[in-house]
Amino acid sequence: MTANTDTTSKRRRSGFSMIEMLFALTILAGGLLAMLTAQISALKQGKYGRHTTEAQQIARDRIEYLTGLPWAAAAAGPTAWTAPLAVSLAYQNDQGVAQQQVFNVSWRITTAAFNPDVRRIDVDVQWNEADADPGAPARRYVLSSNRSNDD
Repeated sequence: MTANTDTTSKRRRSGFSMIEMLFALTILAGGLLAMLTAQISALKQGKYGRHTTEAQQIARDRIEYLTGLPWAAAAAGPTAWTAPLAVSLAYQNDQGVAQQQVFNVSWRITTAAFNPDVRRIDVDVQWNEADADPGAPARRYVLSSNRSNDD
């Protein structure tokens, strides 16, 4: 009879109990949920990074255009902030569907206080993320440059 008792006792000690399995599955599910959350956050941040890079390029293009104008040109003279100019760019989202992103660009040119032969150019690019909360403020990228009178 002791041989039978030893065999039953060994069987109980050799496997996992149902509670141990449930505990292990709970830990696994928590880890998978954390990985999923991190992946979703990475996708959003990747899209934000892409839009920031596009806004940066738009601002650089505008500054390059304004610094390339002759010093005496009306468009290169001091101004207040201009009305926003809409720039629309197409890109593919994560599912491969083409989407439009609209950037609003405005700029101003001011005479530098330290030297009247230097003008400061400020370019402001704003956009709204498609999946942002309705009350979220617009994203913004501002770039500034100085231009001297080399004419």
